[in-house]
Amino acid sequence: MGIDNGEWLNAKITIASDDDLTPEINLGKPFKHMDLVIPTIDSASIAIYVSESSGGTYQQLGNSNNILAAGTGATTHVVILMGWQFIKIGTSAAQTSNRTFRVRGLN
Repeated sequence: MGIDNGEWLNAKITIASDDDLTPEINLGKPFKHMDLVIPTIDSASIAIYVSESSGGTYQQLGNSNNILAAGTGATTHVVILMGWQFIKIGTSAAQTSNRTFRVRGLN
């Protein structure tokens, strides 16, 4: 049984375009889990949003393990993705600077 990890990708909140949500991230294929590196942020909760297809309708991933309580980041988490490929990362509060999260899929 080999390791099946995706590539590390940047997921960036750019305040000029959306101050609390990253653009779509394509993990490359469906994954069961995801490494999530959270940079230092303005205090906020973090949620993962998923879609069945690129450019599709996004909804919050309902597993309570995927909603990270309010904090200022600078942490790493393993998120239960349950087989999703297309994701966005959102914060509950507007960010005052651009924020770059790092993600990779895990199986």
